[in-house]
Amino acid sequence: MNAPGGHGLPASVDRAIERMYARFGRYPLPGNLEPCPECGPGSSAADIAATSLCSLSGRQLDALHVVSLADDALRHFFPRLIELLLTEPAPPFDFVYGLHRLEGRLATWDPAETAVVRRVLHAAWAELLSAHPARLGYLSDTRSLLNLADWCDIPLEPFLEGWQAVDTLTAAMHLADLVSDVCTFETPFGPAAKITVLSWLSQPAIGERLQDAVLATDSEDAALELSTAYELWTSCLPG
Repeated sequence: MNAPGGHGLPASVDRAIERMYARFGRYPLPGNLEPCPECGPGSSAADIAATSLCSLSGRQLDALHVVSLADDALRHFFPRLIELLLTEPAPPFDFVYGLHRLEGRLATWDPAETAVVRRVLHAAWAELLSAHPARLGYLSDTRSLLNLADWCDIPLEPFLEGWQAVDTLTAAMHLADLVSDVCTFETPFGPAAKITVLSWLSQPAIGERLQDAVLATDSEDAALELSTAYELWTSCLPG
């Protein structure tokens, strides 16, 4: 049986994933699996049962409509779901599209279970801010990771407050990306998360951070991206 982790993820993220597998290991493989033949061609119940959890593909989880499963069944597959999001840049579209259905579900789970999920996402967040571009699969941008945290009922404020303390060019580049996303996408976040993120982004310190980063970098490409984000910030965020 393959072990979780080992996909080139940073050690801190790998360790958090291993703890998540251990915590959710008490939930057995659900019986009566009915994979959708259209969502996962060739993904039979027998093949899924014969594959170790940490080797299941995004297509197989997509075929199970994993996020729509009953709670105990979802919890069996949940560590692999999160691991795939951190290791695959482009999981199956329907698999990603359905993630919003997690909203409200983890709030009813054992606090120890939600705690290990929170540790994984915070470990991933710290690594994300340390490199631009990050190499964390689908969760390589701040908007995607914050959305997942929101759907998992994990407060966003600690992520944002921690970001405020990371005074590096890479963190500023991710900040520029988020400003661009917020000012470009019609619905970058759900209603509650949007209020939290916009309130944080609207602080004068955010604009100052972008300006300082423009002056600090010797990369023309980075300076252009940062200055463009600052212009967006001045036009659509403050106030």
